[in-house]
Amino acid sequence: MTADTLKQQLREIRNSLDKDHAVRLHRAISWLRCAERYSADDLDVAFVALWISFNACYGVEDPAHLDMDERTRFNTFAEKLCLVDNAQRIHTLLWMRYSQFVRMLIDNHWVYGPYWAAVRAGRDDWQASFEQNRKLALRALADNDTPRLLSIILDRLYVLRNQMLHGGATYQSTLNRDQVRDSVRLLWEFMPVCIELMFTPGDWGAVYYPIVEA
Repeated sequence: MTADTLKQQLREIRNSLDKDHAVRLHRAISWLRCAERYSADDLDVAFVALWISFNACYGVEDPAHLDMDERTRFNTFAEKLCLVDNAQRIHTLLWMRYSQFVRMLIDNHWVYGPYWAAVRAGRDDWQASFEQNRKLALRALADNDTPRLLSIILDRLYVLRNQMLHGGATYQSTLNRDQVRDSVRLLWEFMPVCIELMFTPGDWGAVYYPIVEA
């Protein structure tokens, strides 16, 4: 589903949505359109644009939300999203279309946040927590626990996001091409589903930086 299709759908239901939530979705769609523009020629830019689109969806301006770590935020958002996913579109995406990539992310310590925290601190005690997190993800796979699995996948992609946005990866580096390419493919299909599911009216939280009339 393209950004233009989603924009048209949003236009048709905009009056039934909270004003700030409609703004959130409009912003998410705009960054999805940016990713469409660059996807064929620049995977790094496409990944960043897709993540900004996702950030527009899950970011909430709320003191309680700000106090959460990123993993807890992903878990909270994944539960909300899966709650309105009556057709189990996310389940189909993770279990059927991208199951191989999902398993690769689960086994990849290069996109596991505590690994890099240990490296920065000169420690080598990350293996136990990595194995525990890996078992948790595999259990989510075995139990068809889509919200838990989605939150773990988003947490891994967040590490890749940090590497790129904080200058921890070389532009168009050959070292992470497969990782970036597959992440773009997954987010490319996930984001239209995410946005369309959020067309469902509900409490999606206060939007960051609401439009203020001058």
